[in-house]
Amino acid sequence: MPEFDPARLADPALFGSPDEAYALYRHLREVSPIARAQPHGYRPFWVMTRHANILELERKADIYEAGPRTVLLPNKVEDIYEARYGNRNGVKPLTHMDGDYHRAHRAVLVDWFKAKNLKAFEPRIREIARDFIDRMEDMGGACNFAQDVAYLFPLRVILTLMGVPREDEDMVLGMTQRLLSPADKQLVKRKDPADDSKPRDVFADFADYFLKLGKTREADPRNDIVSTIANSRIDGKPMARHEMISYYVIVATAGHDTTAASIGGGLLGLMRNPDQMAALKADPTLLATAAEEFVRWTAPVKHFMRTPNVDVEWHGTTIPAGDAIMLCYASACRDERVFDAPDSFRVARPANPAHLAFGSGPHFCMGRPLANLEIRQFYAEMLPRLKSVDLAGDPTFVESTFVSGLKDLPITYTF
Repeated sequence: MPEFDPARLADPALFGSPDEAYALYRHLREVSPIARAQPHGYRPFWVMTRHANILELERKADIYEAGPRTVLLPNKVEDIYEARYGNRNGVKPLTHMDGDYHRAHRAVLVDWFKAKNLKAFEPRIREIARDFIDRMEDMGGACNFAQDVAYLFPLRVILTLMGVPREDEDMVLGMTQRLLSPADKQLVKRKDPADDSKPRDVFADFADYFLKLGKTREADPRNDIVSTIANSRIDGKPMARHEMISYYVIVATAGHDTTAASIGGGLLGLMRNPDQMAALKADPTLLATAAEEFVRWTAPVKHFMRTPNVDVEWHGTTIPAGDAIMLCYASACRDERVFDAPDSFRVARPANPAHLAFGSGPHFCMGRPLANLEIRQFYAEMLPRLKSVDLAGDPTFVESTFVSGLKDLPITYTF
């Protein structure tokens, strides 16, 4: 496949080599800001890579719908979902909804993730961060930061807010990696060594677990997210089963996997840029902008897709109604038309113009305040204790077209 063929964006292996992915994005932004991709084994789609175009499209949610085709899936997977669930997306969380239907379901949890509400949980999040820094110290100066710390800290935070027992954390992490990164067999095997000859439906596994937990919260509600979802009403009626399962799935997965990628990616950026590490340690008030830079530079969510319900035109090209468009958020986060030296890692980078790693428009990630809080709290606890940190091997990255970040980050350090 040619180096700059947009169809490469359907190849999970591309995202195991981030420099190659960013080179492709850069080429497309310059030469083909709207390009058609026809990868083998997938339905064709259009690729949009410029920040301004994605921002404009996201503001027109009445025209560009999320529901018809939300993420890139192989034909064989879409066929299975169609037969099993009656739609080619499989799950049906907020990211897959439109209009009033989306707004009604978003309202169920939107207050949970507002900065004002999260203040009550700050002491607990800080305590969890401290526990993980203590764990690093107990490891004796060497660890795989991605696997041993970055994945597990935000997992514990979101599952604590959800009301999931600590003993179930590892199981939820394994289900998350099977759902978001199924093509990375090495990653999936680490948490789920089940026989590949007996494939299981990860959505069904999520359903079995969370519907049982939700039933206990119906009878005995607590101040947690599972209780809120289990007892929610949509237009005066209990939330539909499929939508409820999907809600549990998106909170449990998006609530930690993307933050984990940003925490790990942030440390890699600091190690590769010692001047930025020194600046952040010297001035902890920079954590506010640094947290956003960690997310922008890492851009864990690589894409979502939108489908126009009328014919539209971009850069002189007509896109027929019904043709899906891939919005490349990772490309937008490195758009040189918006960001000065976009490939540079700068902890004091101004917040505006805003990056699009959290999306935009009606589907803007409502978990952004929590993600930023977790990043700030973790580094506020770690940096004052950290005397030195160095790479102890080559970083590796998750091979996934949807959510991708560090898979391995071997480090040595002193406290």
